[in-house]
Amino acid sequence: MKTGRLKYFTSRWKSRWKKELNRREHPIRVVVDACGGDAGVSINVDAAIAAVFESEHLEVILVGKQGEIEQCLHRRRFRPQEIRIVNAEETVGMDDQPLKAAKRQKTSIATGLELLKTGEADAFVSVGNTGAVVATAMLKLGKIPNIDRAPILAIFPTLAGDPVAVLDVGANVDCRPNYLLQFAVLGATYAELVMERKNPAVALLSIGEESAKGNAAVKTAHSLLAQHAPDLGINFIGNIEGRDILKGAADVLVVDGFVGNILLKYTESIFDFVNTLFKKGHRFSILSLIGGLFLYPALRRTLKDFNYAEYGGAPLLGVKGNVVIGHGASSVKAVKNAILLAQNMAIVNLPQALSSAAEKLGTLTNKEKSNEVGNTGDRLIRA
Repeated sequence: MKTGRLKYFTSRWKSRWKKELNRREHPIRVVVDACGGDAGVSINVDAAIAAVFESEHLEVILVGKQGEIEQCLHRRRFRPQEIRIVNAEETVGMDDQPLKAAKRQKTSIATGLELLKTGEADAFVSVGNTGAVVATAMLKLGKIPNIDRAPILAIFPTLAGDPVAVLDVGANVDCRPNYLLQFAVLGATYAELVMERKNPAVALLSIGEESAKGNAAVKTAHSLLAQHAPDLGINFIGNIEGRDILKGAADVLVVDGFVGNILLKYTESIFDFVNTLFKKGHRFSILSLIGGLFLYPALRRTLKDFNYAEYGGAPLLGVKGNVVIGHGASSVKAVKNAILLAQNMAIVNLPQALSSAAEKLGTLTNKEKSNEVGNTGDRLIRA
């Protein structure tokens, strides 16, 4: 039986998706910020090559300093026809201020997002400065109507086998209750289309299952979701606690960016932590060493689900375009999987689906406005 991680990527070649690709006049065009990440150009070039060899109907546009990219391709002694280069003279450092970087028009991030904005590309991937990618995407692409903040969604493994989508994991540290309501709409739509979950279960992360538990924002968000989930087409199941996340208690988990980012980085550490403990433990005796040799392959397969490289990147939802952000320390495998994820998002036309889902938020607000001015629901929606 396939794990949730494998289903997450192999589902892109199901028959209905193949038909969609065959109807297109051109392949899915994914822009890659070739200068992004700790390792620079070489990782991104190798990932682009791996992606076009693994996937169908895919073209990768490498954006960055053309000379460096061409030199990198020359060293590999081949260049797939599905890869092309767009020059960008400037780069964004990992420590650069996001807002200042977003105002620069000639960076690889800005150039790549401009290609997406003008329709010359279908998706954008960067493992560079996260803040700069978010800020530039907001300025270049703009937000979907009725969405106030664009969250980053990450995939967490679960014991149930199917991963859970968690948002926000870092784009918005301080969140109002209506932001969390919007995240629920975006996350549920993503889970249904990209992860292929039918009627995905959406939950809030809190310190208890009861509706009265949590901080002020979570309690108000719970009230909003409980009241309006049917109108929004959301399968809201209430609060879950931290211990329930890896059990697979929900398909979509809504959190603010502060808690979500801590949760993300803690989960990322599990792979290395358990791997290190295992290596230390089997050295105590000959028997433990022999046992470890037999168990290690199975342990590695199990721990793969906790390795962020298996999921590649995290979508930035709520902007008018397909944007995937990766870890700065991403490997070739991680960037390749980020490219494939971006292709999946383009195949299902995710921004259009998110926009359609967000229209319900506007309808909901208008409905509340038609009620009495002092109506509690109206105050909550606009809080």
